[in-house]
Amino acid sequence: MQRITLLIVPGLIVIALFVGISNIDSIVTPTESNSELQTLDFSAYSEGINTILYNIEGQINYTLQATRQIHYNNNVTELSEPFIKLYENGDSRWNIVADSGKISAIESENNTSTQIIELTGNVEVYSLDEFGNRVLLSTEFLTLDPQLEILKTDVAVTFVTQTLKQTSMGMIGNLKLDEFTFFSDIRGSYEQATN
Repeated sequence: MQRITLLIVPGLIVIALFVGISNIDSIVTPTESNSELQTLDFSAYSEGINTILYNIEGQINYTLQATRQIHYNNNVTELSEPFIKLYENGDSRWNIVADSGKISAIESENNTSTQIIELTGNVEVYSLDEFGNRVLLSTEFLTLDPQLEILKTDVAVTFVTQTLKQTSMGMIGNLKLDEFTFFSDIRGSYEQATN
């Protein structure tokens, strides 16, 4: 009886190994349909980035920091927790933070490429003027042309200064000129500044 048990146990082990290896082999062998899924669709991945971009005069135009950046093969870059600083005459003037972002290259009419940054989730644009007065703009979605320093949104936006609080549905802002145009459902309150 022990001889039969000694023959049956190794035989069962061999059969189990054969069945297991056959199943693993069929899982690992790619078919034509899933071989496309195995190709990488991104060309770069980085964490803790800090990028400095310069204008044509060689001055800092803006800086971009993010906790993570993934650049895809279609020239779209996704950002986690982006922080953008826009510079004017060598000084940081406007700061922009968000939960996530996406950079896309857009071809213009004269065959030049412009980068547009889409920011999503808890987007805040803030600045201090030369007198220390804070300006804060907050929304859930915003597009930024960092070269022209143009902001756009078509969702709810709140604009707050020391003396003004204004809400609107949609807005366009020119940060170089400090001009903001609000689109619709505009509501606001104004307080006199205290000295």
